[in-house]
Amino acid sequence: MSIILEHQIRLEPLNQYKSEVRHLFHETFLMGRPLGFPLDEVGLYEELSLAWYLANAAHLGAVAIRDNEVVGYALVCIDPVAYDEWLAKVAKKLTRRVFARLVTFRLTTRSRKFYRLRFLDSLTVWKSRKRLPIDVGAHVHMNIKEGERSGAVALALLGHIDHVCRDHGVTSWIGEINASLGSRERALARVLGEIIAIEPNRTFTDLMGHSVNRLTVRRDL
Repeated sequence: MSIILEHQIRLEPLNQYKSEVRHLFHETFLMGRPLGFPLDEVGLYEELSLAWYLANAAHLGAVAIRDNEVVGYALVCIDPVAYDEWLAKVAKKLTRRVFARLVTFRLTTRSRKFYRLRFLDSLTVWKSRKRLPIDVGAHVHMNIKEGERSGAVALALLGHIDHVCRDHGVTSWIGEINASLGSRERALARVLGEIIAIEPNRTFTDLMGHSVNRLTVRRDL
């Protein structure tokens, strides 16, 4: 069922818009912009980032549409144990593929650096999550098109996430947001909730040319 909101924004169930979600993922790969170079094994990296939500939790997600264009999406996971088990398998598959390219000299220089930094970031995220509260019932991911980040689309998707979580008995969720160093922390805390972890994002720092942090936000409903 469609939900019509202010600012000519319409929320739709994610099921019918999977290809648009994949397209927007690539268009906003780097903090609202495309990555900017061909990434080896990009299809498998996309699978790692999206496939679980599209296959197992599409009924929980939503897309935001303005002028018949998908300008944002929200992904919701309320089964973190199943997700973590799936993620470990796909991450191993991607690691094997990248390593095979590396040892056979089929991994480009830029891809090699990207995956090396992503591996270091993954270790940081894993260590950080071990210190986070264990009473959080869901994690979410939100992505919005460049030029649509003034607030209306984000608030619409945020409202959807809260509604879905409450409907499934979830009383709190966490999400991760990338932000340039020193920016957005106060605004995010006002709108979303408590910032419970701030870690460096090595990959985005390298690609953006300035310091970027990964903020973990907890929202209690």
